[in-house]
Amino acid sequence: MTKWMTVEQAAEYLQMGKSTVYKLLREGRIPAHKAGREWRFDAAELDEWLKAGKLALPKEKKA
Repeated sequence: MTKWMTVEQAAEYLQMGKSTVYKLLREGRIPAHKAGREWRFDAAELDEWLKAGKLALPKEKKA
């Protein structure tokens, strides 16, 4: 059974701010599904995403 979460619930689950979740959504870096005008998150997909290390920011290149 899939546990669906709102942006607020996903932010709390991931222990980050809602603005960070929205930023990741805009960048297409977080697994999410659109339901009408709202975003929904599958807890199992978020767990896999975290385990895969997808949250890590890319390292900046030094000149």
